Amino acid sequence: MAATTTSTMVLTYKYRLLPNRKQHQALRAIAEAQRQLYNAALQERIDCYRRTGKGRSYFDQSKALTELRQDQEFAALPRKIQHWTLRRLDDAYTGFFRRVRGRGKAGLPRYRSRTRWKSFGFSQFSGIRFDGKRLRFKGLPGGLRVHMHRTLPEGSQIKSCMFRRDPKGWYVCFNCALPPAANNGKPGDIGIHAGLNNFAVLSTGEIIPDPDIIRRHERALRRRQRALARCRKTSRRRDKVSASVARAHQKVKNTRRTFLHQLSARLTSSYGTILVDDLKTWSLVKSRIAKSTNHDDAWGTFITMLEYKAARAGAHVIKIDPENTSRTF
Repeated sequence: MAATTTSTMVLTYKYRLLPNRKQHQALRAIAEAQRQLYNAALQERIDCYRRTGKGRSYFDQSKALTELRQDQEFAALPRKIQHWTLRRLDDAYTGFFRRVRGRGKAGLPRYRSRTRWKSFGFSQFSGIRFDGKRLRFKGLPGGLRVHMHRTLPEGSQIKSCMFRRDPKGWYVCFNCALPPAANNGKPGDIGIHAGLNNFAVLSTGEIIPDPDIIRRHERALRRRQRALARCRKTSRRRDKVSASVARAHQKVKNTRRTFLHQLSARLTSSYGTILVDDLKTWSLVKSRIAKSTNHDDAWGTFITMLEYKAARAGAHVIKIDPENTSRTF
């Protein structure tokens, strides 16, 4: 993921964490504390609106947090972690009001259960230290090892970070600000046309086969989901089978993202200008081709990867109207 401005570019770098038993318990406890803070802040916003007809802003709740931190329970963690949680709630409300003004069902922000809250973070890289190998912050025993499978870019500055748990463990995402990439003048332009029988067709005549990732894993997913349906609720077996289903979905996700990363990196490193179809992916969600084009191929994610990798490589991505483009191929 990435965001660009006129002066800097922000990229996210993800690394696996290697916590010991005490640190693993501490990470879970921190995530649970932030879940409860999120739900309490959401309840406060709902109650305030019912009583006064006005909502509570992020700044109002941040001021109230200063008073709450007089309690030892809240003061046991860095302030920036709790600011990150309140900001996440504020982002949920921002999305809610945007949907109210736009199309579709708005969907008021919901309370988060334990199964729907798996992350916490620092709104700014303050109150936390990273020496290149270990992370340290208040509330975490000892130094938390980071598996640095690749180094951070030279000249990058960590702006914020997020900790997240997936079926295989914990990882951290560093949001790093980098200087803007210089235009290295790569020669050549290329057009990319989304297909149904294939993932894409390039203007050079090259055909990118459809990986059919979800279809290749359907049988394993179906078998595990049927086993989950046979389990008795609240049983230990259900927890184990549920974790197995989550790992299967994670494997599908990782396989898809690997394919998209490799293809987008190859194109942005070889061409200076890339033209792609500006597909309205939201309009494909309820169509007959949603499973292939929108859900499995993840065309929108592919365009996002092209854009930020092109910005880093000094290339350009131009979106064009897809109408009548199929007649060319």
